[in-house]
Amino acid sequence: MVKPSLRVAKTRNVRTPSRTRIVKVSKRTKRAHCSNCGTILQGVAFGNQSRVKKLYRSKRLPSRIHAGYLCSLCLKSAIKNNVRGSQ
Repeated sequence: MVKPSLRVAKTRNVRTPSRTRIVKVSKRTKRAHCSNCGTILQGVAFGNQSRVKKLYRSKRLPSRIHAGYLCSLCLKSAIKNNVRGSQ
């Protein structure tokens, strides 16, 4: 059985300039899910960690409250419940 930390990773042998061989691990991130209903979040970047880190912040997440945490439908209902509860 493969170690859990390597199940999503791709490994390859790389030779350095000093002629030593190392194992290079490139991991893929999983799709972001809504914490309330579990649907896949739209507009959130995924893929290789190195590629996602190089993106601008505006391309990584939508620019709204709870982006990357709640989907639009759950956020809409949460805002409605918050407003109705404060009156």
